[in-house]
Amino acid sequence: MNFWERGVLMAKGTTTSLDAAATATGAWQAGTNLEGLRSACPFIEYGPLAEAHERGDAAEAKWTIYRHTSASHVDHELIEAAYAEPRLRALFPFHSHRSLNFSRCTGFPYTHDVPVITPANGGYLVTWWKTRSPHGPAGIGEADNPDDAVAMVVARLPNDCGPAVVGTVDDFDKTDST
Repeated sequence: MNFWERGVLMAKGTTTSLDAAATATGAWQAGTNLEGLRSACPFIEYGPLAEAHERGDAAEAKWTIYRHTSASHVDHELIEAAYAEPRLRALFPFHSHRSLNFSRCTGFPYTHDVPVITPANGGYLVTWWKTRSPHGPAGIGEADNPDDAVAMVVARLPNDCGPAVVGTVDDFDKTDST
């Protein structure tokens, strides 16, 4: 069983009991929080990021995960440079194909109106996904170091770019004033 909310897989579990599955489904549909769901249905599992989504601080939690991970696809110098920039730190970071992306919402599908940074050949490529062509994202520029790549992104942030909002790009579009 998977329990989704606003584009986020909040919890999951496996059971062979139809009664347990019905209990979990009923509890989730009734708005039970994660702790209550697991209390009622011990087969349910969730992690710290789901708890952060529930608290409303998913962006900060995701930054913390990236800052402390040992995953080889995460460029720690880039993460620290992006995190040091308050306007980027307020956005929801996510990785895709070794690229560091920034979303204005915390659930999937994410927004793609902020430039993306991809480590490449000892430097960094900064590209747009919003102007993607059949050949890939449109190029903005190249940087020799993460600070310069971050500066290129910040210079191209949407004018009304604020902290990441809860929900998906579809929810964001409904609240967007432009």
